[in-house]
Amino acid sequence: MTEGALRIAVVSGASSGIGAAVAEVFLERGYTTVGLSRRGNPDLAQRSGYIDRTADLRDAEIVRQAVASVPEVAEHGVKAVVLNAGYSPDPVDLPKLPWETVADTYTTNVATALNLVQATCGLLKQADGGSLTFVGASLANGYKPERFAYAASKAAMTTLMRACSAEFADDGVVSNEVRPGPVATAMTMTGLDGTVNEQILRAINQGFGTDWLKSPRTVAEWIVAIAEFPSNGPTGQIFNYSRKVL
Repeated sequence: MTEGALRIAVVSGASSGIGAAVAEVFLERGYTTVGLSRRGNPDLAQRSGYIDRTADLRDAEIVRQAVASVPEVAEHGVKAVVLNAGYSPDPVDLPKLPWETVADTYTTNVATALNLVQATCGLLKQADGGSLTFVGASLANGYKPERFAYAASKAAMTTLMRACSAEFADDGVVSNEVRPGPVATAMTMTGLDGTVNEQILRAINQGFGTDWLKSPRTVAEWIVAIAEFPSNGPTGQIFNYSRKVL
């Protein structure tokens, strides 16, 4: 990557929640930011430096085409990739859990991550190194059996993250995972269709005697900070903000 080249970040699941907040933080830090999602993000699409791409990340060829369609990426490569896209099915008692639910969750969570890794690994190398940052979950430890489908997919993502840390180490690419714990998004708060302000979060946390519930913005700042680790920085690590024992 030549001096003065653009810093480009790619964020999956950027239509809302954590992904949208991560994209916004990257924009504020001067990155050209490519957001990938099935629904798109019309609000961020109005921002200078944001490139919106609608794509079904479960399809490897569609992901490759979406990334390759950005001229800035072809010229400068990519410095940071955040693998945030995900799906959490409703809890089901383990003895009643159909395999189809598990398989669909794997496809939505693990295949999307692998597809994006494969579409961007060469672009990270082109930019003289960068980072892959996975958004994980403490549930991957399996302590809630009714959430097995989601937990197992997140455990597979942890393995993928560590495989990436070994595979791309010589290319100057670090690979790490953030486990943010509960975040105020539609995935964790049923019926939420907007942003929960800090005052409401404080009230919720005080009521439950905990500060585990966080805003997407707070989590996004952690994720971007880890995504900016240097090529000789930590890799293959889980950064746990959930307060659950790893």
